[in-house]
Amino acid sequence: MPRWRALPEELEPEIREFVRQLRGVVDRGGLSVSDVAERTGTPRADWVRYLDGRQPPPRAAVAALARAAGVSAAHLTAMGDGAAAAWAHRAERGDGPPGTPGDGARSGRRRRAVLAAGAGGALLLVAAAVLLARPGSSDAAPRTSASARSAGRSARPAPPPGVRCTADGCMGRDPETAGCAAKAVTTARGTAGDVLIEVRYSADCRAAWAWMVGADPGSQVSVSAHGHSARATTGRGGGATTPMVTVPGTPGTATACGTTARGAQGCAQPLATPVPVGSPGAGA
Repeated sequence: MPRWRALPEELEPEIREFVRQLRGVVDRGGLSVSDVAERTGTPRADWVRYLDGRQPPPRAAVAALARAAGVSAAHLTAMGDGAAAAWAHRAERGDGPPGTPGDGARSGRRRRAVLAAGAGGALLLVAAAVLLARPGSSDAAPRTSASARSAGRSARPAPPPGVRCTADGCMGRDPETAGCAAKAVTTARGTAGDVLIEVRYSADCRAAWAWMVGADPGSQVSVSAHGHSARATTGRGGGATTPMVTVPGTPGTATACGTTARGAQGCAQPLATPVPVGSPGAGA
């Protein structure tokens, strides 16, 4: 079996957990990296990068690994979608592959740039104060600037009526009591055995949650997005709704998976077009 290298410390939680899952599949299947490459048709050098957390594997390669190891591809590909979103955010920030020397250098350059910008701003403030202190200068400009700053602070959009939280303020809250469920849409759907699992998202609240129905008591469902997760267990009614997690970017980055009391597992798969909750085919 392969002896894995330690994953880079700066690796995002979604990527770290996904890579651990990939490694676990390889280990449990008694495969070497060369075996994986041969059975999936993907070069060994690529799999080394995937399994070291340095590059996101294509969805097709993940599914091929699952088939080669004789495991279900649904859960693994769903986790891969969440990890891919984290890789995309890393790219948007300008970060390179995790664990490369460039990461630290870029961070250092960014810190130096911030410090330089702060020093430049301080010099501008001093120069402005000198100009304003000259005889005959008008004090109308400073008052206008202060008013504009105050107006800018108060211009943040208030949530719609009935919505009691947005973004990070919704973390861990119940979507119904927080007013987020009223205009929710289903962004992903799947099953665990014959039990329905959905990801539901509120644009007003910028948050998502998982929903399960038709399960035996004791079944579990979870939702994950951007390093945060929440879990719920079904009661006698066979349904469960998780607390919310913040989804600051694309709604489809939230994933949900469930395990029934009988041991069936499954994950929700992204829908091509979100479906309003309550519309035909959207679930209850």
